[in-house]
Amino acid sequence: MALSLTGGGSRAISWLFNHPGASRVLVEAQIPYSEQAIDAYLDQPGPHRAVAETARRLALVARRRAIRLSGDDGAVGVGASAALATDRERRGEDRAFIVTCNAESYEFTTMRFDKSVDRLAQEEMLSTVLLVTLASTCGLTVTAETPSWAQTERLVVAVDRGVEELLDGALPAAEFADGATISRAVSDPDDRLLVSGSFNPLHPGHAGLAIAAERRSGRIAGFELSVHNVDKPALPYREILRRAAQPRDGRTLVLTREPTFLGKANLLPGCWFAIGYDTAVRLVAPDYYDGTNMGMEVALAGLRDLGSRFFVASRQWEGSCRGLEDVAIPAGYDDLFESIPESEFRMDVSSTALRENIVEQSSVTGL
Repeated sequence: MALSLTGGGSRAISWLFNHPGASRVLVEAQIPYSEQAIDAYLDQPGPHRAVAETARRLALVARRRAIRLSGDDGAVGVGASAALATDRERRGEDRAFIVTCNAESYEFTTMRFDKSVDRLAQEEMLSTVLLVTLASTCGLTVTAETPSWAQTERLVVAVDRGVEELLDGALPAAEFADGATISRAVSDPDDRLLVSGSFNPLHPGHAGLAIAAERRSGRIAGFELSVHNVDKPALPYREILRRAAQPRDGRTLVLTREPTFLGKANLLPGCWFAIGYDTAVRLVAPDYYDGTNMGMEVALAGLRDLGSRFFVASRQWEGSCRGLEDVAIPAGYDDLFESIPESEFRMDVSSTALRENIVEQSSVTGL
């Protein structure tokens, strides 16, 4: 096994070394503490906040290093990322995330600490739970009493190599079905019609748009989720799997690293897309390129050269129903777009509104 811990959990390393014969099991233990050290260890620029995804990445790299250094494909990686009690003001909660990784699964453990408890007590509890989690991953049953000031949650998630490689940057796209990656490449992109979105959540509006665009285009529609977004961190591993697991009525899901339609078109030449009015407005807005009309037109010309087309649905927007006829398409690019009339489909469902409604319902019910 190999460990990589940042922000806390170091006492667990000492406890492991206290046992005779530890060298037969422990390949290495590292504590990349500064932001630059974590960058170098993960070979990935930060910021690396104290979140579950940082711990997962540390565990994955630790496992890969253990395999490379020991030659044992059954090696286990352990990662921890913590924000324990400190002498400066912290807005967020005192917390820690532990992830163990083997060939089949990740085990995620989330810990939240009462801020009235000092750092040494938090460190002791974190290190204890880390060893309990490691034992569980190795098939052993070990228990430890958790005090009332430390809340612990555990979740086991399957390893999906395609999603791992996508987040690593080793894979540009993958196709997802039946709860797992089924292909590390996307075949026949020039026969594809994709509804792109964040799908948080995937709702009837997405399904309706897919059906309406199918009728207009003559192609079978699927969905596309980018693990990257403009000016935002990549989606965490668990969040990708959660969104990908939503029911899609048998439609395929393509996972990519491309947040822009030009990037998607370069990756999937000949692919067509189904979008709503608001997305069409952004697609022809100079602000979404380099702030100039020239940048926008270069992108549109690139989309045309790559065989892209966009089927645009109407939706309620700022008090009225708006469609393709309300989009200021630059001269000479009308052929890139085709309207889905309001009589055929209108997309008024908003993922943001659905999420806000879920939060409101939770606050009312106390869940």
